[in-house]
Amino acid sequence: MTLRIHAASLAGLCLLSAALPVHSATLGPAPVLDIGLTVTVSQVGTFAAKASNNNYASPVRIGDYLYIVNQAGGVLSIYGDDGTMTSVLTAASAPQGVTLTGSARFINAAGADGRVYVAYTSATLPDGFPTVEALPDDPGYGTASTYQLVYSYTQAADGSLTDPQPLTAFETSTVPGGHMGGGMLVLPDGNLLIARGDNLGGNDYGGTGAQQPDNAVAKLLIVDGTSGAVSVAATGVRNVQTLTYTDASKTSIAFADIGWRAAEEINVIDTAALIDTATIENFGWGIASDGLAREGTFYIGYDGTGTTERNATILGEAPLGEEGFLQPYAQFAREGGAFSAYFAISGPVASDVSFSSIGFLFADLATGNLFATLADASETVLNEVYKVWVQTVTGNLVSMYDYLGNERPDLRFFTFADGSAGAISERFGTIYRITEVSLPAVPLPATGGMLLSALAAGALMRRRARR
Repeated sequence: MTLRIHAASLAGLCLLSAALPVHSATLGPAPVLDIGLTVTVSQVGTFAAKASNNNYASPVRIGDYLYIVNQAGGVLSIYGDDGTMTSVLTAASAPQGVTLTGSARFINAAGADGRVYVAYTSATLPDGFPTVEALPDDPGYGTASTYQLVYSYTQAADGSLTDPQPLTAFETSTVPGGHMGGGMLVLPDGNLLIARGDNLGGNDYGGTGAQQPDNAVAKLLIVDGTSGAVSVAATGVRNVQTLTYTDASKTSIAFADIGWRAAEEINVIDTAALIDTATIENFGWGIASDGLAREGTFYIGYDGTGTTERNATILGEAPLGEEGFLQPYAQFAREGGAFSAYFAISGPVASDVSFSSIGFLFADLATGNLFATLADASETVLNEVYKVWVQTVTGNLVSMYDYLGNERPDLRFFTFADGSAGAISERFGTIYRITEVSLPAVPLPATGGMLLSALAAGALMRRRARR
């Protein structure tokens, strides 16, 4: 890969509002619908003390063990069926030459068939890495950098990890609030799929680097499990923190991409298509060769009313099936369209054990409120998104935020060994099992509306989305 490029000027983006059709301020994804999808949530364990500065990745099951990544503390632990926690890697046991730094010292882990990949954030670059992927040569990424280091470990029968081998390294921006991504998944051939964020701050369009195939930012990358060689599988992702297979067949991969001004995304892609790097898939984030920045199915950019990128807005709607870009399997916006409030999609998780009507379950990190697509969703893109209620022990239906005591929980999803859906709360240090309750055949609570009217509204919004 060619690693150093000069990003093109962003000045042309400021002219887009004049070039694109005028739309109303309400232009955006179709509203979240309510047909009474309901789950029960039961706490099954704890793994940490409650703290606002907790920082954990989604747990990952590797072989017979569930690993929990304490990103801030630099600890990788096994959570046992009896609730015990056994540390297998700590800051003190990091490979020689690694200097852990930042809020995500341990970024993530993934593994299969006795091999486990672990990603660290290090202020130093140890010897032994055959490949170091540099940031684009652009001041937008800052003048200092750290390194995302990926090591390959051998998984012992007791779940412990031994013999760390340097696999590949990425230069990482230290821009405050930069999107590091970090999703990891072992592909069927044993190689590693890793998601790299755009490495830019929250008020950036993704730059031109996100759309360039000759760097490693805003990409889904395939890392050869033996040589560490890196191949670009997809470009144009903003901040993908979790990658998951849609089912046990591993024929499709799903991920959430945290949005900015227009849409939170769930994306689904065929595994074989992604692995075939003869064609680099493009999920749209960043400024493309036509000068347009995309988020979901929308063009975004400076609206001319202010002096900073915080004034960016939706400038227009991309045509359905826009050539050269993969559009979301599902998308939705912040309720009320308030961009000032923190909001970030977390998930998704799929489970034939826990769900019947629900296909994918996901949440907003800030509130924990739950959303879903349906199990029989058949559209390639723009499947409807539905609100999900939580049923209390007394039978009341409440939001997940209310259920968890009106505190920010930061939910991260995973599946238990039996295939049932689970979630941890980073902040509470708690583990939950989530199970769907059958759809009601009677009117919903005042906040829900009637089932049939909601279904009719869903059909109407689908027609509008495909006009």
